[in-house]
Amino acid sequence: MSTQCKVDRVRDAYGLSNLEARIRRRRENEDASLRSLEEFLNQLILLRAMESVGMAVLDGEAENYYRLLTDEEVTESARREAESELQQEGLDIEQVTEDFVSYRTIKKHLNECLCISTSREYEPDVDSERKRLSKLAARVKTVASKILDRLEAHEAIHIEDPRFSIDIHVRCGNCNRRHDLLEFLHGTGVCPCVEGAVPGQEKEEL
Repeated sequence: MSTQCKVDRVRDAYGLSNLEARIRRRRENEDASLRSLEEFLNQLILLRAMESVGMAVLDGEAENYYRLLTDEEVTESARREAESELQQEGLDIEQVTEDFVSYRTIKKHLNECLCISTSREYEPDVDSERKRLSKLAARVKTVASKILDRLEAHEAIHIEDPRFSIDIHVRCGNCNRRHDLLEFLHGTGVCPCVEGAVPGQEKEEL
């Protein structure tokens, strides 16, 4: 099994010969965050993939398609329309999205391959983490939709106009309340039991 890291693999697969220098410059000279480096590399991957199938890519077009494919604010219909447009051009959407890297992969590459330290003090950003979870839920919905489409196409299942809902919940170990995680992070981020017991309210059953 190859020990080459994922960043190196996608660099070679997409012909990004000067990638290390570009990442290093952005990190050391421009103080780019791991998140921005993740977005930068994934947009490059999508751009090269679009060019490889013969698309004449306009300025900003790859960035816009990346937003449509990954942004949590994008509607499901807009996301699927973008996927359909790229697939009609001959792009293998599943392969490209599998090649997208995470910020953890970027961090590992910086630390282990480029010897660039990322040991900065962690600064909590609840909104950013909530957006990460929303993006993850959107990806799960996309995968689930593709699976059902394949099964339906081969008549393995039958369902009319399927609509997906991905809910993530967290339960407090103290009072046993169950919270919708995204709403919890969007709100106070504090379980009511921390501020005091609510009179007359009993613990939920497991």
